[in-house]
Amino acid sequence: MAVLVAGLMAAVLVTAALLGHLGWAGRAAMRCWHLIRPPRPVADNVPVEQIAADLRRLAAHLESVYRVDAPAKMQRLTAAALAYDWVLLSACRTLDIPVPGPAPLGPLDRLETEAALAAQGLDW
Repeated sequence: MAVLVAGLMAAVLVTAALLGHLGWAGRAAMRCWHLIRPPRPVADNVPVEQIAADLRRLAAHLESVYRVDAPAKMQRLTAAALAYDWVLLSACRTLDIPVPGPAPLGPLDRLETEAALAAQGLDW
């Protein structure tokens, strides 16, 4: 009797899958799987030269925002620092350096990340 019920359930599931009615179940299963085991971040497809140019540009922008007294200076500094941190983390992923954590980085984490990138030969 149990074999008959299991066979009937299997037949219903296979039929539903073949007809395309189990897409929601697959999506739910994948969401649960990603909660249990999140996907590994992949390296960005940005060339190292572009990353160095972006870091150079953002570092100069961060310095200029810091020196000038303009309206909403704190928001501008926060935005510039966050953009700089994102590019630093992108450089870490590209050069296979351990990422210190999510952006925004603290001053010590930022300095250690910059030192690790410089030790790998990245110059900006």
